[in-house]
Amino acid sequence: MKTDNSGYLTAHDLVRPPAAQDARPEARPAVRLTRHHGRHLTRDTFTPGGIPMSTPQWQQLTDHLMTVPEQIYEGWNSHDGWDNYTRWGEEFGEDGVAWCVIFDWCMYHDAGLDAIVPKVDNVSGFTAWAKARGQWSDYPSVGAWVNFGNGAHTEIVTGFDADTVYTKGGNSIQAGSADHGQGNGVWSHSNPRRSSYVTGYFAPRYPDGQCPPTADPSDPRGGPAVTSWRWTPPASDFEPFPGDGFFTAGRRSPIIAAMHDRLVDVGCDRYRSTANADVWGSGDVNSYQAWQHQLGYTGSDADGTPGPTSWAKLKVPKAES
Repeated sequence: MKTDNSGYLTAHDLVRPPAAQDARPEARPAVRLTRHHGRHLTRDTFTPGGIPMSTPQWQQLTDHLMTVPEQIYEGWNSHDGWDNYTRWGEEFGEDGVAWCVIFDWCMYHDAGLDAIVPKVDNVSGFTAWAKARGQWSDYPSVGAWVNFGNGAHTEIVTGFDADTVYTKGGNSIQAGSADHGQGNGVWSHSNPRRSSYVTGYFAPRYPDGQCPPTADPSDPRGGPAVTSWRWTPPASDFEPFPGDGFFTAGRRSPIIAAMHDRLVDVGCDRYRSTANADVWGSGDVNSYQAWQHQLGYTGSDADGTPGPTSWAKLKVPKAES
């Protein structure tokens, strides 16, 4: 995660030459994570996002936010520059516009928490909403929507210490980028807590009653103030992506057998036989392609070969070696 204090963003209407993007199709996810209602649960009673059901809601939200790859998401054209069209604009129902607040809302929507935040597309709107409901704070707390520059931009708080607030958000630029401020992707940043650029924080109340880590000594959600908190990846019960070169014809591995079982579990069984379930073959290609289609991939992005994004969403259990 990038946490330097280099130049930050405020504007969204300037242009820069297009940056090189990851050529791997699945490094640029085609669809968002869906809400958890009515979706398949694994045998270990995890949510579809891979989060234990007992995990506090603020932690579920933060874990989901931190799984979003940091990269450029907007398209580019020579007339307009970066175009503001993203999958989060589609999810929100308002695409092609500045989307920093839209991204914040979508993170809560993905976690099934959109009922506790306003569906607005501007920083001043959620600021007024929070102040009217006693959910505004001068202190950072995890999951809070920060108002930068008195309405210029927003991101979600992912951590803090005595001097610094750490955030991640959309319609932003990579820390240290010299593009004059036009947001084009999702990136992490850090800022001095007492900077005049930090206007304040919208601190939502979570339905489960759990207060996230907070620096507010009088947080109305009831949690004690802490000096610092930083996000760390949760321990995983799932197989990490084994790499682009792993999936070759005839490869035998317990990981492939575990993937086979998981594809059957999620309704993507295109196998003609259960024999040699641990060997990569045409049945795996066809079944994995069905999984890619289920996620919304099309064309060359759904070629039946696993990529890191679709693999992470499949949640293949740890294989016994």
